[in-house]
Amino acid sequence: MYLGKLAHWPQQRAVLPDAVNRAFEALAAHDLDTLPAGRYEIDGDRLFFMIQEMITQPFDAGRPEAHRRYADIQLLLSGEEGYGVAPADPALAVLDDFFDSRDIAFFAPPDNEQRIRLLPGDFLVFYPGELHRPGRCVGESMPIRKVVVKIDRALLGL
Repeated sequence: MYLGKLAHWPQQRAVLPDAVNRAFEALAAHDLDTLPAGRYEIDGDRLFFMIQEMITQPFDAGRPEAHRRYADIQLLLSGEEGYGVAPADPALAVLDDFFDSRDIAFFAPPDNEQRIRLLPGDFLVFYPGELHRPGRCVGESMPIRKVVVKIDRALLGL
């Protein structure tokens, strides 16, 4: 997992994988605040992003998730979003396995889950297998707008 600020990305790019930098370069070519919610391709199914709008939910209403094929960049555009985060744990119980059909599985909450608060311009990079519980409210539920970039693990050399 990597936590950063979009405003600092130009200085951070040297420590980020090429595929992550390519994703941020593609995002910079768009006015993310005015794009309608939906999916936007950068490189077909290998690299694409989605604009999502949702209402944050209580922390306990969500389950940790992980992906097998894709890494995620989660960039908050507006609102305030809480996350639960934890490293990959092969011993953790899978509650619902949709890896084959949707590249997602939901897990029991790990003992070592940490909470992170994102404000507009903050981003998280989750590599395949890393647990994350997005869309959580920090205080009150609120509408948020975010970008989720999907990066095929092959572009990361995984």
